[in-house]
Parts: sequence; structure tokens; C-alpha cells
Amino acid sequence: MQSSPRFMDPLVGGDYPLSMRRLVGNRLPRFTKEQSKLLKGAFDFIGLNYYTTYYAASLPPSSNGLYSSNTDNQANLSGAPLNQASPEFVQ
Repeated sequence: MQSSPRFMDPLVGGDYPLSMRRLVGNRLPRFTKEQSKLLKGAFDFIGLNYYTTYYAASLPPSSNGLYSSNTDNQANLSGAPLNQASPEFVQ
């Protein structure tokens, strides 16, 4: 699962991955050394289930410099469930 490090790294390593820091920038919270130390390994059990039912295509980074949680994934979501193919997403 490629996207899991974005959410798991703070718990496993004490901070977000550099790739996420570059993408999200100052919208991502910063941990102090003490917070990072407390956060690292601070779990007994973690279960992740992540599902999506939408077609997605790569979306280039924003050219207008406006970023948000909606653009961070750099994906164009068709909004069509998998059983209703969107021609632009089917090759």
C-alpha cells in the first residue's frame, strides 16, 4: 500500500515522509523533537482498510500555486463508480 507511509510514518518514525512535506508544505503540522519522540511507536494495534470505488488518473501539480487537501493526491477522480466506466479513464 503506497499511500500508507503518509499516515503511518509519524507513528512509526516520528515524522511525516519528506515527499509529503514537499507536497503539503506548511499546511502539514511540525512536531517538536519531544512530540516526535512521544509519537514514535505510541500504538498497540493499528488496522487500516482503505477502499475506493472511483477511477483515477494522474493530475499534474497545480499550475496556479493553489494547493489544498483536494489537490495533494495529484489525482483526477472521475466520480464514476468502477462499474460505470468513464471513457477518459479507460484505455
